[in-house]
Amino acid sequence: MYFLNTEMHMVTFLITMFEIVMLVFQAIYFMERPGDKSRLQYLVLLVFLIAYNVCGGLFPDPGWLIPMKLQIILAYLVGFTMSMYVVYYFYKAFDLQHLKFFATYGLLFFLFFPFVFLFVVPYLLTGDLKLSSRLTVIIPFFYGVGFIYYTARALKMKFNQSKKEGKVFNDPLYEHAIVAYISMVCWAALPVIIFFGDFQVLEHSVTNAGFLMMTIIYVRSAITQSRKEYQKLLDSEKNLQQLNRDLRKKVKLRTRKLEQIMEERKTTFINLAHETKTPLTLINNYLDDYIQKNTKSEEINIIKRNIGRLTADIVNFFDVESYEKGFSMYNHDQVSNFSVLLGAKLVLFETAAKKKHVKFQSKVEDAVCVKAHPGAIDRIVNNILDNAVKYSGDNNSVSVSLVKEDNKVKFSVKDTGPGIPPELHERIFDPFYKLSVHAKNSEGMGMGLSIVKRIVADLNGQIILESEPGIGTEIKVLLPLYHGQAIHSQEISNDAGDVEFAFNQMLLQESLNNEGKPFILIAEDNAEMMNFLIQKLKGDYNIAIAQNGREALNRMEKLKSLELIISDVMMDEIDGFDFCKSVYEMDRYAHIPFIFLTAKAGPEDRIKGLGLGAVDYIQKPFKMEELHIKIESILSNLKKHRAAVVSKAYQSILADNGLMVSRALNPKRCAFTDNCKSYHLTSREVEVIKWLIKGLPYKIIGDKLNISDKTVTKHISNIFSKVGVGNKVELINKLDAQELLNNNPD
Repeated sequence: MYFLNTEMHMVTFLITMFEIVMLVFQAIYFMERPGDKSRLQYLVLLVFLIAYNVCGGLFPDPGWLIPMKLQIILAYLVGFTMSMYVVYYFYKAFDLQHLKFFATYGLLFFLFFPFVFLFVVPYLLTGDLKLSSRLTVIIPFFYGVGFIYYTARALKMKFNQSKKEGKVFNDPLYEHAIVAYISMVCWAALPVIIFFGDFQVLEHSVTNAGFLMMTIIYVRSAITQSRKEYQKLLDSEKNLQQLNRDLRKKVKLRTRKLEQIMEERKTTFINLAHETKTPLTLINNYLDDYIQKNTKSEEINIIKRNIGRLTADIVNFFDVESYEKGFSMYNHDQVSNFSVLLGAKLVLFETAAKKKHVKFQSKVEDAVCVKAHPGAIDRIVNNILDNAVKYSGDNNSVSVSLVKEDNKVKFSVKDTGPGIPPELHERIFDPFYKLSVHAKNSEGMGMGLSIVKRIVADLNGQIILESEPGIGTEIKVLLPLYHGQAIHSQEISNDAGDVEFAFNQMLLQESLNNEGKPFILIAEDNAEMMNFLIQKLKGDYNIAIAQNGREALNRMEKLKSLELIISDVMMDEIDGFDFCKSVYEMDRYAHIPFIFLTAKAGPEDRIKGLGLGAVDYIQKPFKMEELHIKIESILSNLKKHRAAVVSKAYQSILADNGLMVSRALNPKRCAFTDNCKSYHLTSREVEVIKWLIKGLPYKIIGDKLNISDKTVTKHISNIFSKVGVGNKVELINKLDAQELLNNNPD
């Protein structure tokens, strides 16, 4: 019974179909687990078995266009190739090193060579298939018997070793090896069957029987492995769910603890802020009484503005806290005339804009009313206009409009300032967020727009921000329009001081005309603090200023002398830490002492600042007397250090010229050497001065220094020119060289 009029018996066909199905199944399983190398080797074995069954079943067949001899050679070649891989598979799959010879050289000598020289050659020469087939299986038969024997020994040794490790009967490899060995025995019977005749059904049945058993073992192991993996997956999912539940409990517990800690800290801060309100009220009132009784001064104005700023921050803080707890700060059950309230404020902001050279335009419709507390409207106007003018500079413009539009009140403030990046459009309405803008001194705690947004929400309104960096910003506030009769709004305090402090453009002037005084560079972004430091230090030092680290680095390039740097930490562009790091990375400035003067007072900040090389880290608030003493101490130590360096260098010069220093230089002599250095006198000129002060004639000085009297004259002329004197007496006084009159030049 043959398949479709071919030479393949139906038994062979059914075996082949079964193996093809198993091949697909095993291939899918392997693709799911590509790391399983033994299954890959078995897939190759299945391919060879299928090829052996197809070629052995179909060839030879006169119906094929392939020559009969070639069909027969191909059929035997596939059979021998399959046999060679069977041996190699057994060697690799079970890691039987004792079979290395059989799986390497044995395949060549006992399978490949017999096929070539005992089958192909005789068959081509004689055409006798029966004789050739009998000749070619004799050597493989004995090779197979030997392979079976040595395989048994190798497996026994492996099992004994596994038994010592206690895993023989628990290891799936044990069952696999037994079935595979049975397959080897069946495979070894192939030469006997071929020797006695062409029995296709018997040949393919016996050959495939053992390998079919191996296939069943592989399928069963795949199913078992899949079940184990599925069970592990279920167990892992259960464990993961349990871990997730435990983690949620821990997170919930930790969150409660953090909330409790934050609430405690917040309560402490609120209590502190609350306690601050009373002394601020007292200070403010007593200060007002003092101003009424005495003439105002710039210092009093600065104190007044900063007390007002601190009071505003405290009030804003309490308002934000109230809104976060769900309380409204205003009773909106009243009507306010937006036009009147805005008009009163525009005068103040227009004045502030003129001080900054900012163009100010306004368009306000009359009798625009909203149902809102006038204090809330005043808060909206103040904060939005404050920001618009604050962040605008020379040649910028601010446009304000208040119009009725579709039953809405539209209040719009547009400026041509630096603009806001798109990613910050939402953040600027967050409490305590401060927008950092180059060269702008941003005061306050960043609560203004947050409060504005809460007020607008309470009024069922909408706030819209449109901004683009380099073009400008427009903020629109849309509120429901009140259609009733226009009324006069409640009086709102419009003190110019409420506006002026935000735009205080103090004229900062460097002080660089103190001849002979040390040069100090101050980097500070707060204009009033900068002015305070200038006023307190300019009498004793030359003061250069910068508003951030980048500006300070540029300023240093233009200074001819610099003895000390004082810098804030929190600044735009380049902050104090990066500024300090940049200074000490440049050899030209690495010797300059650096002092941090900052409100950033955390222990880690202090450690970082001193670690960068700063000589001191002074926290705000500070006492000016303390700062002054520290500056004096640092500069004094710096002067002594320089004098010591000059003294050592001078002694080295004298030693090089054969003149030994008999004693250490006293303070007067140190002052002399320091002055010589400050006037850029050369070592030769210093020697000439010493002999000149002694009163020696030019010719004798020349003899002592081995130079001509004309050269001495030229040196003395250069000395007088550098020091700026006209005679020896002035030279002695200016160089502080009186001590040398009573001593030898050496």
